[in-house]
Amino acid sequence: MTTRIIRSSCMLALFTAGLGAAQPMPIPGFELERFTFNPGARETMTMGSADLLDAKRLRLSLAGHYAHDPLVFTVNGMRSGALVGNRVTAHLVAAYGIFDWLEVGLQLPVVAFQRGDDLTTLGVSAVSAAGLGAPLLQGRVAFLRQDRKQPLDLGLTLGVTFPLGTAQALTRDPGLGLAFIPRLGAGYSFGPVRVGAELGATVRGQAVLSPTSASVSDEVGSQFTYGVVASTTRQLHFIRGELGLRGLVPFTRTGASAELLAGVRASFLEDDQLEVFALGGPGFGRTPGTPAFRAMLGVSWSPSFAEKAAPKPVCVETEPYALADCPDLDRDRDGVKNGVDACPEKKGVSARKGCPDSDTDGDGVFDLVDACVKVPGESAFKGCPPPDTDGDGVLDGDDACVKEKGPVERKGCPVRDADGDGLEDDVDVCPAEKGIAELKGCPDKDGDGDEVVDRFDNCPTEKGEKDNQGCPKKVKQLVIITAEKLVILEKVFFATGKSTILPKSWPLLTQVANVLAAHPEIRKVRVEGHTDDKGKRELNLKLSQDRADAVKKFLAGKGVDAERLSAQGFGPDKPADTNATDKGRENNRRVEFVVEN
Repeated sequence: MTTRIIRSSCMLALFTAGLGAAQPMPIPGFELERFTFNPGARETMTMGSADLLDAKRLRLSLAGHYAHDPLVFTVNGMRSGALVGNRVTAHLVAAYGIFDWLEVGLQLPVVAFQRGDDLTTLGVSAVSAAGLGAPLLQGRVAFLRQDRKQPLDLGLTLGVTFPLGTAQALTRDPGLGLAFIPRLGAGYSFGPVRVGAELGATVRGQAVLSPTSASVSDEVGSQFTYGVVASTTRQLHFIRGELGLRGLVPFTRTGASAELLAGVRASFLEDDQLEVFALGGPGFGRTPGTPAFRAMLGVSWSPSFAEKAAPKPVCVETEPYALADCPDLDRDRDGVKNGVDACPEKKGVSARKGCPDSDTDGDGVFDLVDACVKVPGESAFKGCPPPDTDGDGVLDGDDACVKEKGPVERKGCPVRDADGDGLEDDVDVCPAEKGIAELKGCPDKDGDGDEVVDRFDNCPTEKGEKDNQGCPKKVKQLVIITAEKLVILEKVFFATGKSTILPKSWPLLTQVANVLAAHPEIRKVRVEGHTDDKGKRELNLKLSQDRADAVKKFLAGKGVDAERLSAQGFGPDKPADTNATDKGRENNRRVEFVVEN
């Protein structure tokens, strides 16, 4: 394995001078571990995408961690053995949400067991089999939170490790043993999926693992870190998964590396208080400490110490409630709210602060203000019955013909239709001539005498043929006027996937423009664009709208007043035929002209 190395042409130089007489020497101490948890792990376990715990929420985790070949010794590019071939670490992790915008976390690793190959013949002594790791204390601040209607989650993490590890166990950084870890994380959740990213650095002491080498390539120290992650959210199921890529680029003389980590977690108990998780994946690259693969298994407990809000009083008239808890209700239904009603259990009047007054005729108007004390009436008429002079059931206040009987729907006025065509005179444009509803009471006319009435005649001022829509046969008519549509006998053709009208459809659309010019009584036409269901619906909607707009523009260019035209694309939403066949889909790709008078 040449991807996690101590560059050992230098190590070879250290020990061959003494041949067999040289005593094995330890390599310079450094923190071998390159993995840290996201302590709060609200959304992801491997990196902080600004996913803070809720306020007063605690998360405690215990995980077992196995790393394979995190430190391999090579001589001239050839593997000579693993100084650390197997490493088992226990991680105690804790996080607490102090506020909704502030979280603190602590990670305490303990190397329970590690061993490797015997490299004493190469002058390298073995590392300690166990040791305390460097504790990491961190704080995370959220600048933006998606659950507060902000566009995404954005947060800053500041961490520091303490020099409590031992160099012989490879759990302590060089120099003072301190490391500073700033990271900026962002995340965005949509439905059951969340994506996140993290950029940061680790600032620590430096050490060359093979200091006598002529070409140093295994210098450990500060590094730039990055990561991206995708995960499922709680909306999906009690089982969640994640996949993340973590990488580092050292500021020192050694190669970069990355790890691909997949995880799964299962939640139990109310509010996900208990969780079991597993995590693992391969490592790639040349940085000491990056294993061939790592695997983890753990459990976490996450109680909440936030006080539950006291249940709000039920303020519904159909449910029992205390008067003092619900001042805005009206228990006695007298129009005076409980909070100001002096008699909340008895129906009263506002003039008496909700207490009752006498009502002799029982009309709801108390005698105090009732002008007709013994005759039931209405409050609008001071307790008297509302007047209806003509007795048609429409009160005078609403009757447009107070002295003539008429139906309620005509506001008390009688029905008048002088020409007997079924249209009342007040809406009949030709009240003295019997007509049809389509012409608002005016009769159909055939101005050119070709037996095609003007409203369906494509050429109303020129005598033509009935089978050619009232036009002479010198030009074949491709447009049929109906009360609902201008029916076209040919399709409107466009360039494939575009809104460009092909020249072969120009004569058809010119004829549509001529028909509209000859029929000003058609005041409004909606140009509709339709497609089949192939492709994305959003693209089809846009294409159909663009095509409808193109046809509208063409007609306007032929002299049709643009105020008479509107354009609307419906995409695949209104099929005229099946979309299961080529012919059906062809029929669905169409333009229609709908009359909106």
